[in-house]
Amino acid sequence: MANYTITFKEKKEVAQETFAFWFTRPADFTYEAGQYVALVLPKLKYPDKRGPVRSFSIASAPAEDDLMFAMRDTNSGFKDTFMELEPGETAQITKAIGHFTLANAADGHPIVFIVGGIGITPVRSILKQAESEGSGREFSLFYSNRKKADAAFYEEIKNMKLAGLKVIPTCSQEEAPCTGPNEERGYIDEPMLLRHLKTESLLENWYYLVGAPVFIEAMKSILGGLGVPKERIVLDPFTGLTTATQAKMESASN
Repeated sequence: MANYTITFKEKKEVAQETFAFWFTRPADFTYEAGQYVALVLPKLKYPDKRGPVRSFSIASAPAEDDLMFAMRDTNSGFKDTFMELEPGETAQITKAIGHFTLANAADGHPIVFIVGGIGITPVRSILKQAESEGSGREFSLFYSNRKKADAAFYEEIKNMKLAGLKVIPTCSQEEAPCTGPNEERGYIDEPMLLRHLKTESLLENWYYLVGAPVFIEAMKSILGGLGVPKERIVLDPFTGLTTATQAKMESASN
């Protein structure tokens, strides 16, 4: 699997303890919105049992000049090293892979994104690309976080110029009252989905699920209860990058 060298440019806090990182995009690097890569740091400053490689969804869109990734600032040797990158430092990435793309939904039916937390990154890529193409497709985004401050890219996505986009943010631990017409409180459940989706297209929609494994399983169960065919559910479990691939990338970085 080919490796590409990317150069770090800048970082920015995009939600509470969540940061976006911009890198140069190699001229020969191509990808579809919604795909991911394995990223390897040349050297860890802090020990990490998992090593210097992680899989990252690409949060930028193919129409954008730079590559952007985002992550929550939780404690690990990899993330601590990543947080301390200086402009001009480099990393390596694999070619982009993954099935969380609109290629699955070529029939033009509405897309329903059901997202937990930092899982918003591939969805941001897809919606940003759709905006750049002037898409008129119907998109609904159910975006679940603990609190409003945790919702990375929410304001940007809410203000995208996509006539067919409906954003439904929900928070499970937010004490402040709802302020928007589509804002919700609590976990995503069947009644919440039914409040915001058209009944007549419920079984024809495409449902794109992304988040922690327990979140994914809960959403699959809810959709199954609504009668949604499993063929209309799209997810990407990040299984395309094997341990052997990661070992090769570590070797290449030494």
